[in-house]
Amino acid sequence: MNTATRALSSFANRAEQQRGAQLVELALMLPVVLTVIFAIVGYSLLFMVQHTLSSAVSQAARSVAVAGSTADPEAAARQLLLNSLPSAMYPAGFSFSTDQLAGAADCGNALGAGTNPALSCLEFRGVFNTSENPFLSNIPFADTFFPEQLSASAVVLYQNTDAL
Repeated sequence: MNTATRALSSFANRAEQQRGAQLVELALMLPVVLTVIFAIVGYSLLFMVQHTLSSAVSQAARSVAVAGSTADPEAAARQLLLNSLPSAMYPAGFSFSTDQLAGAADCGNALGAGTNPALSCLEFRGVFNTSENPFLSNIPFADTFFPEQLSASAVVLYQNTDAL
C-alpha cells in the first residue's frame, strides 16, 4: 500500500507541475495571440474602409457626370458611406474635397476630350484619417500598425449644363 500511495502522490505532484507549466505558457502566449487577432480584425476593417471610400468617391464622380454639374457630389459619397459602413465607423475620420480643374484642357487631353468648352473637369477626393475614428483608434497598437490616412480620388469629365 505504501508503494501505491507514493506512486499516487508522485502522479499528483506531476499533475500540479504540469498545470503550473500550462499557466506559464498561457501567460507568455496570450499577448501574442491577442495582438495577432487584433491586427487581423483591424486590417480587415481598414480594407473594408478603403474599398468603401473608393466606391464612395466613384459614386460621387458618377453623380457629377450624370447631373452635369457639381451640385453636391459629397452628398452622394456620404450616402454610400452611410449605407455601407457600420455606424460605429462612420462618420468620424472621413473628409471630402473637390477641385475644379481648369477646363477640359487640363484633364481632357488624357481622356481624349480636347478643348470643348461645354466640358468641365472635376477631381473628387476622399480621405480617411484612422486616428480620428474612435473605433479604429481604440484597437491596441493601432497607431503603430495602421496607416495614418487612407485616400481615394476620381477625376470626372462631364458636360457642363451651365455652358449649354
